[in-house]
Amino acid sequence: MRFGKKIVDGVFLERPNRYLARVEVGGEEVLAHVPDPGRLPGLMLAGRKVRLIHQPSPTRKTEYTLVLVQHGSIWVSTFPVFANSLIKDALMERALPFLNGYSDFASEVKVDNSRFDFKLTFPLSSAYVEVKSVSLVEKGVGRFPDAPTERGVKHVKELIDLCNKGYRGAVVFVSQRSDTRSITCNDDIDPVFGEWLRKAHDKGVEIYGMNCKVTPTTISLNKAVKVVL
Repeated sequence: MRFGKKIVDGVFLERPNRYLARVEVGGEEVLAHVPDPGRLPGLMLAGRKVRLIHQPSPTRKTEYTLVLVQHGSIWVSTFPVFANSLIKDALMERALPFLNGYSDFASEVKVDNSRFDFKLTFPLSSAYVEVKSVSLVEKGVGRFPDAPTERGVKHVKELIDLCNKGYRGAVVFVSQRSDTRSITCNDDIDPVFGEWLRKAHDKGVEIYGMNCKVTPTTISLNKAVKVVL
């Protein structure tokens, strides 16, 4: 998947708030939207090379969206929504071995007062799937979340309820970087999420992980990685 029609290089300067970055582009300072509201520790450091989508529009507050940060020799995506797009493309291509055998699927499916990323229709039942983007990686271990996530806890609890009703439920962690060898709960940041994810696994919710191949212009799913609970 390509990031956009016009990608420009920049140097990260500062992050005034969760959704905004000051970046130097072509010798000038510009403001860029940061799609990932997480803390992004170890990534958003002054002087880091970044890549941005340049997409001027009268309805946008900024002309730029920060999508990549260079971390050592690799690029890391800062666009969580890409994780859902990658999984959707893989579902269309029947390219996820841990989720196969479905006849069709739908995105953004509402169940009662909740909305799930995907619903897969199987011969005997359906599976509800939530996708979580992982950006924090320490020594090859992806850690989710990098900030407390009440929404993530809510989703996990709802998947437990669906499993109790006879449906399949799954959480797919997608680390949008290539150096991730495994994924685990970040109990230091949000022990409640870790507690409920372990409960969900015990109740039958399926837990999967993937890392990605990221180039300066594209991102794609790479391979499955182990989720250590």
